[in-house]
Formats: sequence, structure tokens, C-alpha cells
Amino acid sequence: MRTRTYTRAVVAAATALTLALSTAACASDDPDRPSDDPAQTSVASDQTASAEGAGVVTLDDGWVKATDTDMSGVFGTLRNTGDDDLHLTGVSSRLGGRTELHETVPGGSGMMMQEKEDGFVIPAGGELVLEPGGNHIMLMDLDQPITTGQQITLTLRFDGGDQEGDVEQDVTVSARDFRGGEEEYVGGDHGGMDHGGMNHDG
Repeated sequence: MRTRTYTRAVVAAATALTLALSTAACASDDPDRPSDDPAQTSVASDQTASAEGAGVVTLDDGWVKATDTDMSGVFGTLRNTGDDDLHLTGVSSRLGGRTELHETVPGGSGMMMQEKEDGFVIPAGGELVLEPGGNHIMLMDLDQPITTGQQITLTLRFDGGDQEGDVEQDVTVSARDFRGGEEEYVGGDHGGMDHGGMNHDG
């Protein structure tokens, strides 16, 4: 009787141990089960932040006008592949000088261009066309020429919305020769530049 009782006890203990191990294994393999490991939690948070910060804007057929003056323009089509509207508030480059967003508006002598101080909104799934004679990115007070074929990196700056600070994304454009109508800039500080035969109101 004692031997049989002891055997039953061993079997019961082994069964309980096996069940416990199986339950633990299932719990660790459950992807929906939250991890209590701070390191794993940190990694998950970093991955989420990286995903949220990934660029959802593409610049299709982006180019910049080759020039040996201190001004140029950047063109192409900015596409918003995300689910939310994006507010483009500014652009910067590594060429020195300053960069502005410009829009086309009616003026007393026809269509003129001026700084778009509040930036552009690119709707979710939509696009913003930058073209000679239309909306564009203006590079001014350049301290070096831009040669044909040169690759220029621009940093697009977007309103971060609920996030703290702005959101930035780099894009690269190639310099092209361009011969358009000579612009007459109004205001005196824009100099001469051709990207569409328009006036600049400045």
C-alpha cells in the first residue's frame, strides 16, 4: 500500500510540474501578453517611435535649378502617403543662405510670387506640386554655385501636431539646367532668377 501511494504521489507531482511548465511556455509565446521585462518594453517603445517618425512624404521628380548666382528654386511633387494631413512649415539646406516656401498670387501686374509664411498643407493621400511659375522652394543668399548633376539634400520641416517639436525628413534633388522666362522680382532683395517668367512680390 505504501509503495502504491508513493507512486501515485510521484505521478501527481510530475503531472503538476509538466502542466506548470506548459502553461509558462504558452504564456511566453503569447504575442498579446504584455512583457514585464523593462528592457523588452523599452525596445518595443523605440520601435513604435521609429515607426511613427518614419517618413510618409516622397518627392517625385525632384530637381533644383543649376546656377552660379546666389539664388535657385526647387521643384517636384511632394506626395503624402500617410493617413493624416501634413503641414509643411519650412525647408533648410546645407548650401548656406536661407530657404523659403513661395506661392503664386495675383498681383497688380499679373501673377507674382511671394513667401508662403504659413507654409503648405499636403492632404492625406494627396500631393503638393512645386513647379516653375507656381509654388516652389526658394534658395537664397547661396554661398556657393549649384552645378548640373549635383545632388542636394534638403530637410523638410513639418508641424509635429501633438508631438513635441517639429518633424523633419530629408529628401535629395539633382541639379538641372533650366532656361525659363526671366523673372522680374519686385522688392529689390530677390535679384534676377528664371523659374517661370513670374514676378516676385517682396
